[in-house]
Amino acid sequence: MPYRIGMVGSDNSHAITFSQIANGVDPANRVSGFQATHLFGLDEKRNLEVAEKGKIPNIVSDPSKMIGEIDIAFIEFRHGGLHLKYARPFIEAGVPVFVDKPLAADTEDARKLVRLAASTGIPFTSFSTLRFTNVVQETKNLLSVEEPVFLSLVGPGDLRSEYGGLIFYGIHLTEIFNEIVGHGVKEVFAMRKAKDVAITLVHDRVVGTLKISPSMPYLFAVECVTKKSHHTENVDTATCYKNGMMRIKEMLDTRKWPLSGEDMFEPVAVIEGIVKSMAGKKRVNVGRMAK
Repeated sequence: MPYRIGMVGSDNSHAITFSQIANGVDPANRVSGFQATHLFGLDEKRNLEVAEKGKIPNIVSDPSKMIGEIDIAFIEFRHGGLHLKYARPFIEAGVPVFVDKPLAADTEDARKLVRLAASTGIPFTSFSTLRFTNVVQETKNLLSVEEPVFLSLVGPGDLRSEYGGLIFYGIHLTEIFNEIVGHGVKEVFAMRKAKDVAITLVHDRVVGTLKISPSMPYLFAVECVTKKSHHTENVDTATCYKNGMMRIKEMLDTRKWPLSGEDMFEPVAVIEGIVKSMAGKKRVNVGRMAK
């Protein structure tokens, strides 16, 4: 029997993308073993659009009605500030949960989500699917055999996003950084000019930089310098959703978390540190999950 998915939140385009992958609407990226069966959202018109495009048969007026009818909840609201509220009932009911990026809008909610999921023992994860692109994984593998010196990432993001500000899109870069070198960011220092932001990250393994702007083309790029080589490439996104779905299926099959709590938490903490650094024009320490 396929794993039945309940989509919780319809405003995000990912609700369509993941449903199409699960239900065979996108055969090129099909991941067998899933079926998107239920949908909840806050906008009726949008719900109908997502259900039609994703071939989801059931729209519910209350997400709790999915409990007992699904095998995993995908929390798909764009605004991370809604994620704890809508994930909590499923976690407490013992339903596995995937929280789409960002895990939460702030570190307080992020800690609560990870700790709640850990306390129940459910399969639980949250990630940007850009973690699982070929370029990111190749860079990660390279830095497992060559000692890194610098790691630089470039991507879009908007300080004024209605979906929580910088974290809505900036989270992609902090998750990519985490995937490549693991958790271990100690402090951040951010500078801005108008809407454009440049950030320095001090990590256990490497000095990193992030460059984020709403004005740049829609692309993500990785540059790494090791003691032996230099590489720079644009991130390939063609199969990232499929790769992400495969990680979720593996989690359900094995009941093991794909990412540690610290690895899910740190990208949120880094964004929070960036915002504080810009406001105070100073270096900011990055908090740990354990606190």
